[in-house]
Amino acid sequence: MQETSAGSELRALPARILIVDADPDARKALFDLVTRLGHAVCHAAEPGPAALDLPPDADPDLALIGLAAGGTAAPAVETAERIAERLGLPLVYAMETADTALLDQAQHTNPHGCVLKSAAPLQLDLTLRTALNLAARERADRVRQEQEMAGLRASVEPTERDNAILRCLFERISDAVIIGDTEGRLTDINPAARRIGRRSVQDPNRWTEYFTTYQADGRTPFAIEDLPLVRSLRGETTRDVPVVLRPRHPDAGTEDIRLSASGYPLLDAQGRPLGGAVLLRDVTDLREQAAKAARAQAELHERVQVLDAIIRSMGDGVVVADAEARFTLFNPSAERIVGIGMTDRPPDEWTDLYGVFYADTVTPVPTDQLPVVRAVRGDNVEALQLFIRNSRVPDGVYISVNASPVRSESGAVVGGVAVFRDVTQRRMEEEALTQAFAQGRLEVIDTVLHNIGNAINSVATGVDTLHGWFQDNELMRRFGKLADVVAAHDRDWTAWLEHDAQGRQMRPFLLALVRDLTGEHEKLVGTVARVRTRVRHIVDIIRTQAAFTNGTVERKLIDLPATIKDAVKVVQESLGRRGVQIEVDCSRAPREMVVQESRLQQMLVNLLKNAMEAIEERAARLEDDPGWRPGIRVLAYRGERKNTLVIDVSDNGIGMDPSQFGSVFNAGYTTKKQGTGLGLHSAANFVIGSGGSIRPLSDGIGHGATLRVTLRLLEEPRQQR
Repeated sequence: MQETSAGSELRALPARILIVDADPDARKALFDLVTRLGHAVCHAAEPGPAALDLPPDADPDLALIGLAAGGTAAPAVETAERIAERLGLPLVYAMETADTALLDQAQHTNPHGCVLKSAAPLQLDLTLRTALNLAARERADRVRQEQEMAGLRASVEPTERDNAILRCLFERISDAVIIGDTEGRLTDINPAARRIGRRSVQDPNRWTEYFTTYQADGRTPFAIEDLPLVRSLRGETTRDVPVVLRPRHPDAGTEDIRLSASGYPLLDAQGRPLGGAVLLRDVTDLREQAAKAARAQAELHERVQVLDAIIRSMGDGVVVADAEARFTLFNPSAERIVGIGMTDRPPDEWTDLYGVFYADTVTPVPTDQLPVVRAVRGDNVEALQLFIRNSRVPDGVYISVNASPVRSESGAVVGGVAVFRDVTQRRMEEEALTQAFAQGRLEVIDTVLHNIGNAINSVATGVDTLHGWFQDNELMRRFGKLADVVAAHDRDWTAWLEHDAQGRQMRPFLLALVRDLTGEHEKLVGTVARVRTRVRHIVDIIRTQAAFTNGTVERKLIDLPATIKDAVKVVQESLGRRGVQIEVDCSRAPREMVVQESRLQQMLVNLLKNAMEAIEERAARLEDDPGWRPGIRVLAYRGERKNTLVIDVSDNGIGMDPSQFGSVFNAGYTTKKQGTGLGLHSAANFVIGSGGSIRPLSDGIGHGATLRVTLRLLEEPRQQR
């Protein structure tokens, strides 16, 4: 085995590894993995004698022992124990599972590390390095101990000065030292040995009163002849023998003490035995730390497995790249969304490979603006909308991407991660909402134009009446005849009036003419008044529609009764022509509220238009109901829930089948041949988007219906004026 360089405790790498595993496939896998990590495999065999039959030039630095689950691990553990005793190699176990019982079974061989076979290659490399470094330190300590013991052996017949030096070393050495003579009596123990256990043992020969000595498993008592000190008295040198001291006296404590014992014979200058010494090193904490490290590795592996399962089961796509912008993770959802999985092609080919475009669907995303590339640069990306289209997803998908850099403990960027989700459906729904709102506005405009048309028809009728009066007027002809008569009797006007029979009829004729002129004037004034009223109504409709069109989407404080009355004006002409009576009651509603005014007005017009159409449908279907009088009622009032406003738009029209309640607000749903089914859908979009609710109420066909809108009052309204 290669030793560390002078003054260094670290083992030089790469190392030569002895691999032992009963499973040929597992042995081959460990062989390939160790080789990829840069180490050399000097021998690989199954547990048993073959593992100890090394080639002449093998000289391994470490033994990597594969453990299977259950009782099949026993041969491997026994072989590992022989390897440690005969070859003095540090042991590392590669385990199938994190089995605590199996770990306890292997611990009596005092391994230098444990790792799961399924762990990442880096974890195995770190475990091997740690074991080699720990073994190197132990060898350095052993060399130091041997040097110290050599000093002790060379000073069997010390001078007074040498004896003082020897005593100083004996008293100050950190390891426990026990010395026995050739008769097997304990002649001396140093302070470190006296401190083992809870109570100080002053008399060496009373050691056995305080402790029982067991082998590494903590169950098998040590035979006297196998104790390192007894073997040293026989002239044998032993190194790093695992020993368990179990207190047998209450004053010595209750916890087992784990030691590493090395025994050395004491010889005089002629090589004759003088006794033996054993160095005891307390490795209790090291064993506990090794067990904790093994458990921590198992827990870490389990967490990694859980994290991997979570990432693979996520609905969102997850991709990770290293500092060189090379993909290291591409979960199944990422591949499903973009159609193509992980690639080893460079980033400047990703845009073309995956088909990455900006949200306009036509502009390719430059390489330096790809979310993962930006994250590797240290940038954060939030809710970036992109479009993916390639041969696997020819119709394309919209995605929303978040990306951030991955940093080391020192803060250096070591990679980037991007998380994205398919938002195609959401974008389609948003576009549908926008289209529905636009269609709703078109329906309002259609209603406005319809009512303006009705008003204009009325104006045209009045103008035709005036035109007919002025074009062919009997009064004007009678005035003409009067003028002719007056002109004919200009010179004898007075005599003609007094003596001529026709002249005497002039007075009754003038009186009748005045009466007829007065009547025609009144008719003319009435016609002009009606035309003026219709023109003013047209102006009101246009003004109200202008308020709808020019209204912003910002919420503002509005006059609620005035807003409802403005919406009524839009459909007033149609209501009047159909004889529909409309009632508006805002007496129990707040005078003012904060809302998107134009959208509230549009919603009201759509609801009134729906009520009017329901009345028309009833009139067409139930013509034999002479007692029925069409009517619409708009009732606004505070809701039972705090800070809510309720608006009921009720009609006595055709009504609804309760089975239709779940469909009336769906886009495209209509019972009319010429309907679009978007008016109520647009109204529902506004209400739900404002955090409110809308629902239909009806006792069935022929019983009318109510559309109940509930809106949140965003601010406490001002006091009613």
